[in-house]
Amino acid sequence: MNLTDAFAYYKKLILTSPKQRSTEIGRWSLHVEPILGKARLEEIKNLQIMELRKELEAKNLSPQTVSHCLSLTRRVLRRAVEWELYPGPVPIFRMPSFDNRRMRFLSIDEAQCLLQALRLKSELWHDVASFALNTGMRAGEIYKLERFHFDFTQRIVKVLDTKNSQSRHIPLNDAAYSAAHKYYSSSEEGEKFSNAKTKYYIFQDAISECGFNQGIQDRRARVCFHTLRHTFASWLVQNGTHLTLVGELLGHKDSRMTMRYSHLAPEQGQAAVATLPCIHLAAK
Repeated sequence: MNLTDAFAYYKKLILTSPKQRSTEIGRWSLHVEPILGKARLEEIKNLQIMELRKELEAKNLSPQTVSHCLSLTRRVLRRAVEWELYPGPVPIFRMPSFDNRRMRFLSIDEAQCLLQALRLKSELWHDVASFALNTGMRAGEIYKLERFHFDFTQRIVKVLDTKNSQSRHIPLNDAAYSAAHKYYSSSEEGEKFSNAKTKYYIFQDAISECGFNQGIQDRRARVCFHTLRHTFASWLVQNGTHLTLVGELLGHKDSRMTMRYSHLAPEQGQAAVATLPCIHLAAK
């Protein structure tokens, strides 16, 4: 059995969601199969994986794409062993290291520019962007919102079925409460935040009008919807909110994800060490 045969089983048994199938099949057909697809499973060793990596890098793919392709190959091999398609072992290999984190966040003036541009184009998109800026929720989380997610008495939104499978509650400030109440306070069916999903181009047009991405080539520095989440976190940290609480509001499972914002509040560390008792050793 070769790797392509194993991937056929993987596609049939594991790739169930349409988005997942589209993404993984695309990576496989474009990048992995042409290089390693005909190799028999027992022939695939660490050396063959390293040759795959070198050929992928020679195609000028981003480190993240190379990592995704290698990870997919490893998952297929592991499933092949699990399903007794071959005895293994799965080769152990190093993944490329890269920093793909988006750290761009908006200033207050930039946020006002964006919201003003959106208001002229779409009231719905203005309200979605305002809600994101004031809750730090991911786009997918916002699009899934229904009336039962909101407790307008307690002024909170319950974020369920999250990316890391951990639910969380986010308090609603006046701006977020106003936006949510407009679309979700009534039991009658009406427009929801999810209606904005198919018109993402409106948000992109507003970004272009504000000139945020003009001349910016590095995707990590470009403004996108996820920038609103980073803006929420960055503003909180700059205003003195403890990193632990910021991580809870963002739903970070790993505190290292929250620590990326620590440089925005160096005074917190200075204030912490200032509380230590001042003990001097006497000179001999």
